[in-house]
Amino acid sequence: MNGRPQIDLGDLIESQRLGRFAMILMAWASMTMFIEGFEMQLVGYAAPAMIKALHVDKASFGSIFGAGNFGYMLGALLLSSLGDRLGRRRLILFGVFLFSIFTLAAAYGSSLLELSVLRFVAGIGLGGAVPNAIALTVEYAPRGTKATRIALLYVAYTLGGVAAGLLSARLLSDYGWTIIFQIGGWGGLAMGVLLLAFLPESARFLAQRRPDDPALRRIVQRMRPGLVLPADAQFSVAEEPVRRVPVAALFQDGRRPVTLLLWLAYITGIMALQFMTSWLPTLIAGTGISVSLAVFTASLFHVGGTIGNVSVGWLTDRKGIRTIALGFLVAVPVVAIMGPASTSVPLLMATVLTAGFFIVGSHNGLNAVAGIIYPTWMRSTGAGWTTGVGRIGSIIGPVLGGFLISLDLPISLLFLCVTVPVAISAGAMGLLSRHAAGRAVREPASVGS
Repeated sequence: MNGRPQIDLGDLIESQRLGRFAMILMAWASMTMFIEGFEMQLVGYAAPAMIKALHVDKASFGSIFGAGNFGYMLGALLLSSLGDRLGRRRLILFGVFLFSIFTLAAAYGSSLLELSVLRFVAGIGLGGAVPNAIALTVEYAPRGTKATRIALLYVAYTLGGVAAGLLSARLLSDYGWTIIFQIGGWGGLAMGVLLLAFLPESARFLAQRRPDDPALRRIVQRMRPGLVLPADAQFSVAEEPVRRVPVAALFQDGRRPVTLLLWLAYITGIMALQFMTSWLPTLIAGTGISVSLAVFTASLFHVGGTIGNVSVGWLTDRKGIRTIALGFLVAVPVVAIMGPASTSVPLLMATVLTAGFFIVGSHNGLNAVAGIIYPTWMRSTGAGWTTGVGRIGSIIGPVLGGFLISLDLPISLLFLCVTVPVAISAGAMGLLSRHAAGRAVREPASVGS
C-alpha cells in the first residue's frame, strides 16, 4: 500500500441512487443507440424503393443486407477488444463517426456494388460502437439494474428503427430512397459532435488503467456530488487489471458452456430478427397493399420490440435467464401465424406487433447477458465477440431470406421457416439457464460486474 486513502469505486457505483449524472449518462448512451438503430434498419425500409430504382431483383439485393451485417461482425470482433485497451469512449466516438460518414455517402451510391461496399464500412463502425456502449452503461449501473439499463438502451435502438420506418413511410414516395440515408448520416454526425463534447469515459476502466487520471476524480464527484473526497484519494476496483484480453479467456474459468450457448442463441436469434427487419416491408408489400402502408405495418415490429425490451429487461433482472428462453419460446407460434394473418391488415398489424415484442425483446435480452456475465477487464471483448460471432446469423438471415423469396414460396411457409432459428434460440437459452441457474443475471456482482 502507498499510504494514500483507498476508495472502492465499485462500491460507489453499485450503491449509487438515480441522480442527475446517471440520467444524463443514460440519455447520451440512449441517443447513441437511437441513431445506431436508425442507421441499421433504414435499408430494410428503403429496400422496396431501392430495388425499383436500381432495377435489381430481390435476391440480389440481399447482398446489401449481408454486406452491412458482415461489416458489423468484423467491427465487433476486431474493435471490441480495443475498447478494453483504449477505453469505451474512444471506440464509441470512432464508430459513430465512421458509420455516419459512410451512411451519408451511401445516399450517393448508384450501383449494388457501391452500396454494398459503403454499407460494409458503415457496419464496421456500428460493430465497434454498440458493444462499447453496452460496456459503458453496465459499468455505471448500480447492482440489480444492469439488465434493465441495457434493455433501455435497446428501447432507444428499437425506437431508432421505428423512426426510420415512419420517416420512410412519409418521405419515400416524395423524395426517394436517398433522403433516409441523408437524414441518418447527418444525424449521426451531429450526435458524434455532441458525444465528443459530453460523453464521459468509464470510471471502472479509468480506475483499472489510469487510476491517477484527473478525469476519474471529476467523474466521481459528478456521480456522487455529496461525497467528500480526500485530496489524495486513490480509487480502486476489486477486479484485477489485465492489459491484454485474449479471446481464449471467454472459454476459461467455467465460461466455456456459457459462451458457446450464448453464441448459439445469438446467431439463431439474430438470424430470425434480421430476416424480419430486412424483408418484412417487402413481404407485406407483396400482399398487394401500398408501400407506405407496408412500411408502416413493418415498423410496428419495432414498436412491439420497444415494449418487449423494457419488459424482458426488467424481468431478467428479477427472474434470470429463463425469462429470455420463455420469450423466444412464445415467439415461435406467434411467427407461425403471421402468414395466415396477412389476409387481414388489422390482424397482421397485431401479429407483427406481438412478434416484435417477443423476438426483439428476447434477442436484446441476450445483449444484457453478454454485457453482464463477463468481468470489467474483458467485458467489451465478451460483448463484442458475442455480437460479432452472432452477426454470422445476421448475414445468413437476409441472404437466405432473399433466396427463399426468389423461390416464390407461399408467405405462410416463409414465416414457418423463421420459426426454426427462434426455437433453437429458446432451447439454447433454456440450457444456459439450467447451467447457470440464472446466477450471472440475478447476482451480477458474483461474475465480476
